[in-house]
Amino acid sequence: MISKKVDISPKNASYARLAEYIADARHGGEKCLMRWCAGCLGDDDYHEAIADVIDVQAMNTRSRQGKTYHLIISFRSEDEAKLTPALFRVIEERFATALGYAEHQRHCGVHKNTANLHMHIAYSMIHPEKYTRHEPFRDYWKRDKICRELEWEYGLTIDNGRTKDKQRPLSAKAMLIETHTGQQSFESYAQGRRDSILYLLTAATDWQTLHERLARHGLVIKPRGNGLILADRHNQRHTAKASMVDRALSLKKLEEKFGLYLPARNLGKIPEQSRYQATPLHRSPERGALYAEYQQGIEKRKSGLATVKDQEGAAIVAIKEKWAAKRRELERLNIAKKNRLGLLQLAHKHEAEEIARAKLPFQSTREDIRGEVPFTSWNGFLQYKAGQGNEIALAILRSKQRTAEPEREPQSTRAKAWSQHSKEKFAENHSKIQVEYAAREVAALKNENLSCQGRKQLLAILRMEQIAAHFSAIIDRKGTVIFSLPDGGRIMDSGKEILFSGNNEAARHTAVQYAQKKWGKGMHVEENKIVRLKKKLEKEQHWKQQQSRER
Repeated sequence: MISKKVDISPKNASYARLAEYIADARHGGEKCLMRWCAGCLGDDDYHEAIADVIDVQAMNTRSRQGKTYHLIISFRSEDEAKLTPALFRVIEERFATALGYAEHQRHCGVHKNTANLHMHIAYSMIHPEKYTRHEPFRDYWKRDKICRELEWEYGLTIDNGRTKDKQRPLSAKAMLIETHTGQQSFESYAQGRRDSILYLLTAATDWQTLHERLARHGLVIKPRGNGLILADRHNQRHTAKASMVDRALSLKKLEEKFGLYLPARNLGKIPEQSRYQATPLHRSPERGALYAEYQQGIEKRKSGLATVKDQEGAAIVAIKEKWAAKRRELERLNIAKKNRLGLLQLAHKHEAEEIARAKLPFQSTREDIRGEVPFTSWNGFLQYKAGQGNEIALAILRSKQRTAEPEREPQSTRAKAWSQHSKEKFAENHSKIQVEYAAREVAALKNENLSCQGRKQLLAILRMEQIAAHFSAIIDRKGTVIFSLPDGGRIMDSGKEILFSGNNEAARHTAVQYAQKKWGKGMHVEENKIVRLKKKLEKEQHWKQQQSRER
């Protein structure tokens, strides 16, 4: 179990919008397993309770900070069978008590649109009676403690928690960047050069020497607020807090060593040993060709959108110049001031209308470019290619899962759905369908770019097509293929194991059939998880069966 607070800036905070997202109102609750509210006057009426919260928040007029606390709790796939509606409510109540929100209003929902069930909770930080704002202090320690307690109490899988002697983790923003893009964040790049930075820090004698040696790694150190930040030398929008790399880079310790901060001078000719390039996190020997295609697609998308923006800007400038000239003519008219102001106001309205009309054709052009290149990140590109049936892209998506501990933060955007199988296709002759699938399986197995293990993993969709007539499939950022059945059940194939909805007998039956097609009889069902038996266990099981037959 993992918990995460989602930071919301006060200017973008909207409790109603967040509550509607939790209920998945825009999509008819497609990804929402259950929803409820608590602490409100109308506990049973979800939407009436939203209005109640907004009224209470409006009563606090002093605070200029955010008034909503957005919490996400993510669960392991193998715990799905143990998570009942009653347990979800118990977990929410425990978190509310620990954070000091037991008496506060909140809206809750459980989402099933990823491989891991996750719960969204919107807490109103304004007390419904006192109208005071409550923000928990060091809430991450409290949330982590509750996670560990609940895991032990209800037999859930134990996740790694926070420890005070642990190496400094990435910030929430850097983790979010890496999760959604599949590319290394700048903060991770800086932390990866921690030893080199500390070594050059011991050899540096003044600020200029430090600047020059950091420049060799494509880094710049400069003030920000009350401290220091490290920035990308070539794109200073990429920044990281200097003390996140090491405490020795804090402003206080550096000024004790070098004196007051001095900016860098003449760094243009400093040669670089390395620089930040947002490299993919996935590990795969086949990555090179796909990454080149990704970069080409991104460049095409950027240049296309930039061209459209320039053309649109030129058209708008021409319109503004035309109406500016007309307004100058109106100002020279010898008429009453009141009439002149009315004409000027009318001219502004006509100008706004003409600009809006001029933008329309460019919008369709933008949509065409975005449709031609429908991805904006490396992870999105891999999901797009895998959705087209590209085996290498799916293998690369799964390579990160095999080489590193998977990140389980839920993602608000879904991978592009694989083909929704129509009724006409499955009304065809069964023999013809079997021949088609066999030919496609042979083609996949003949692919020389994949290992034996990769080929087996990439036959997932073909296996499910032979078992279930109606299903949809999506690919998440870790390469897990998630099958959704018509009755709401789910089956998840991560490559090494298969998980299914624990309380759904139809999903269990389909998952067992799917596993048999994938591994044959050498499989074992454990609660809502199916794993492949090792050869040794297969032999032992076979030997026991022979012994029982002889008896």
